[in-house]
Amino acid sequence: MLYSPEGNPRVEDQALRRIARQTVRAALDKMDAETDAIVNALIAHIGTNSSCKMGADELLLLVNRHPRLQPERSTINRYIDAFPELRETTLSACQSINRKTLSRLQTFLAPLEYARRFANTKGAHRH
Repeated sequence: MLYSPEGNPRVEDQALRRIARQTVRAALDKMDAETDAIVNALIAHIGTNSSCKMGADELLLLVNRHPRLQPERSTINRYIDAFPELRETTLSACQSINRKTLSRLQTFLAPLEYARRFANTKGAHRH
């Protein structure tokens, strides 16, 4: 029987790595869906209050720290610790989720920021 460098039988090692990839992919997909749900709720809340003083970067930090994302982050971290070769791919996927989320937040906040920035010029006209 052939063994991997870690001492596991190769067939078992390949099966474990396949399961790890599938589990991490599922956790990333769930994290993406949960992030979308959190952002939708946040946008709805800000839309009704329209008194948000935070920028998109600050809101992204709040979204990333949301407790609903913790189970997926824990799962991903466990598998990355066990299989370091998944780190780069997972980091890339997380960055993609963050870029998409930041873009949504910036798009939503742009009109609010514009209105706040130029609130003092309402009704002003040139002579």
